[in-house]
Order: sequence, then C-alpha cells, then structure tokens
Amino acid sequence: MVYLSKGIVLGKPSGTAVSISHCGALRKLEGDQAKVWLSGQYGPNVTENAAQDAALEQLTLLGVAEPGDESDDRAIFRLLANCSICPVRSGTSPSMLTRAERRSLKWIRHAGLRLTMAELAYLSELGVKPTPELLGVQNRQVLTEAIYSAATIYDGILETMMEKSAVRDCVVFSVLGLLRKRKIFLI
Repeated sequence: MVYLSKGIVLGKPSGTAVSISHCGALRKLEGDQAKVWLSGQYGPNVTENAAQDAALEQLTLLGVAEPGDESDDRAIFRLLANCSICPVRSGTSPSMLTRAERRSLKWIRHAGLRLTMAELAYLSELGVKPTPELLGVQNRQVLTEAIYSAATIYDGILETMMEKSAVRDCVVFSVLGLLRKRKIFLI
C-alpha cells in the first residue's frame, strides 16, 4: 500500500523510536510504526509486508499517515490533495530548487492562506505567478477570487479538474521535491 507520512519530527530519532508533532498533538512512535512513518516522511513509500500494513493502519488511525491503494501519478496527486502543505519555518540549509519548486514554495510560504494541492495546480495551469498583489494575508480574498469561480467553487470540482490537468505531474514533482529537500512538511 502506498502512503505519505504527516507531521514533523521533534528532535532526532533515537534507535527505534521517533517523536512527531501533528496539528499540535505530540506522538511517540516505536518499532514498525516509527520505521514506516520515517520511510514516508520525505516522499511516497510502499509497505512491503503484513507488519508494515498493520503499522500503516495504526498510523492512519492516529492521523499521521495518508494511505492509498494505487501508486500511479494520479494516486500520488490524490494523496497530496488529502494533506495540508506547510512551509518549514526553521533556517534550513540552502538547496538547489527548480523553477517550478521555487514558484510552488513562494506560493506555499507567502499566499496568506494554506493552499491545497489542487489550488497550486490550478494556479500553475492558469499561469498565475506569485506577485505581491496576490500574496500576504491582506490579499487573501483577491487570491481566493482568482482561484474560485462559479465553475470551480463546488465541493470537489477543483480536485477532479486538476486530477486530469496537464500540469498535474509538474506540480506534484515540485511539491515532492520540496518535501524531499525539507522545505515543506505535510499535515
């Protein structure tokens, strides 16, 4: 089963245990749960045996993992669409980012609201750049109006549209690149 881990590590993992924070709740994971969670922390991973499947089920019940049945590009988009994307605020080391990663990171850090995977893809599909008129808390309403219209406001429509979008894979790769480079985390 394919999955992504949600939350952020507190401190350094010690042996077979890891402490994570997820939405303000502190969790201490041990054994298979810790191994499975750590394996999905920086990108999609797949369970390999029944013990890992059981650990993933427990992590899902705790809300610190997002499971999926398939592992194609559309399924990875769905996994990310079910997570909130948050910027890492600490002083991380500089890393080389692609143009798409830089644009996505600017949206994620400065949008003034938590953008979903579908919203990021829609902004990319429209070719909307993260300009000062759309960024910041003071421009939250302007950005929302740029994304949502009568055609995209209904529940689930935007996710369905972006699941079939030509830019979907580019945005997924940029978000996964940011996750792997420790610029964002998922909740």
